[in-house]
Amino acid sequence: MVYILVLVFMAAFFISLMGYAFMFGERLLLARRVDQVVGAPSMTIREKELSVPLATRVLKPLLTKAGSVMVRVLPSEKEEALEKKIIMAGFAGRLTPVELMVYKYLGAVSLGLVALYAAGTFQWGLVNSVVVVAVALPLGLMVPEYLLGSKARRRNADVDEQLPHILDLLTVSVEAGLGFDGAMYKVIEKTKGTLITEMKQVMQEIKVGKPRREALKDLGNRFNVSDLNNFISAVVLGEQLGISIGNVLRRQADQIRTRRRQSAEEKAMKAPIKMLFPLIFLIFPALFLIILGPGAIQIYNLMLK
Repeated sequence: MVYILVLVFMAAFFISLMGYAFMFGERLLLARRVDQVVGAPSMTIREKELSVPLATRVLKPLLTKAGSVMVRVLPSEKEEALEKKIIMAGFAGRLTPVELMVYKYLGAVSLGLVALYAAGTFQWGLVNSVVVVAVALPLGLMVPEYLLGSKARRRNADVDEQLPHILDLLTVSVEAGLGFDGAMYKVIEKTKGTLITEMKQVMQEIKVGKPRREALKDLGNRFNVSDLNNFISAVVLGEQLGISIGNVLRRQADQIRTRRRQSAEEKAMKAPIKMLFPLIFLIFPALFLIILGPGAIQIYNLMLK
């Protein structure tokens, strides 16, 4: 029992270190680079090495090597799917498929050890312990991917909510005389949000020489939002055919507003059907009990007399 408890604490310690490296490692490195630019006191090579957090300096290389071994046995399609999930969750450049595989297996081992410790503490018996551990292992394996998927869904919802407002701003800016790039810069300057952050990346890619259509297509690939993909396709097609970008933006904004209105009407029409189950099985029985209950009790008492 003591050994299981020690293993659980060791797993929790390593996961905490990895989380610290993942959350704050790049931030600390960026702060040190800023210090170098502004003229902070110079350090020796050893001091620079020791200034890197322990989790980044020691654990990350080990975990990367372990993950590279795990990824080799994966089909290329699975690795590409993991890469796409990472990109859609907004962790591109901060998380690799190798590191994700490491987190998946560490999650499985950690949850399995916790289940084993709980089974030994509460004396669930051999069969129940095996069942609990067998359930905990795949659950721990799925947790990192589930968290990535949840993050991606939140980002998609944010973009889906922000897109009509941003399209209206782009349309107004272009009709006021700005070019498409100038309108993008103006919208980035005046608003905030998930889509604005990605638009900043698009403009940076265009600035370093990437074609606009490729940068916009990459923006669409980072989300699973049909309205955004339709907008990007229309802008790219309009650029290829020489259509006025103002007309394209105005038409896209009108189409998105129409689709939003139709979606709201569809949800409103589905609401009564969705309310039937709780109304019939939850609300009506309680109402009948409150209204008819006292009368039924009185009738029952009279019949007994």
